[in-house]
Amino acid sequence: MLGVCGLAAGVAAAPGSVAARPAATGPAGSSVAVSFPGLADLAGVADVAVRPGVQHVGRAQASPPTTADCEKAYKVACYSPAQIRQAYHLPAVYAGGVTGRGTTIVIVDSFGSPTIRNDLGAFDRAFGLPAPPSLTIIHPAGPIPAYDPNSTDMVGWAGETTLDVEWAHVVAPGARLLLVETPVSETEGTQGFPQIVTAEQFVLRHHLGDVISQSFSATERTFPSRASVQALRGA
Repeated sequence: MLGVCGLAAGVAAAPGSVAARPAATGPAGSSVAVSFPGLADLAGVADVAVRPGVQHVGRAQASPPTTADCEKAYKVACYSPAQIRQAYHLPAVYAGGVTGRGTTIVIVDSFGSPTIRNDLGAFDRAFGLPAPPSLTIIHPAGPIPAYDPNSTDMVGWAGETTLDVEWAHVVAPGARLLLVETPVSETEGTQGFPQIVTAEQFVLRHHLGDVISQSFSATERTFPSRASVQALRGA
């Protein structure tokens, strides 16, 4: 999805990416460059630092950028909630009374974000959206490590969490949101997956949600055997 995810900076998601957030370190108004293999197509974009799935844009501004702003400043497009809703013909769905009200969206992310409540509130105020009926956060797979702003992994997951929560709310404004944070980063292979399965089994056993939203991936070749994949099918 292409979209704006944070209020504090001009942010944009490029084709193939899933989030955009301000850089976590460095002086105000600057960005921190992070290099990752396989993303050379974005190498020429100024002020953008990339980790798998996330762009960190380091230009702060007081209000959300327009699509034209992003194309000029970052050479990628970004879209507002109203634009995304229109693209998916959601106004007609809402007019029919379908807004997600009475349901709960379960959002699963490693680490989560320590500022997610504030981020969602700022996002809603910036775009004139009503607050969701509730935002609940649980850690059924164990306590979350303390947030480290110098960890690109944690910063990346914080951005991913913010994107997931904000845009679930955009699409289903009447739904309750349940953020399920896990204590181990899902990267490649089986790392982090057992905790995700544990967390989702908890959600299913206790009937905590109607829809589960997941944002993670791993390439097949990183799994050592077929058995290692089968062991993760519990959810």
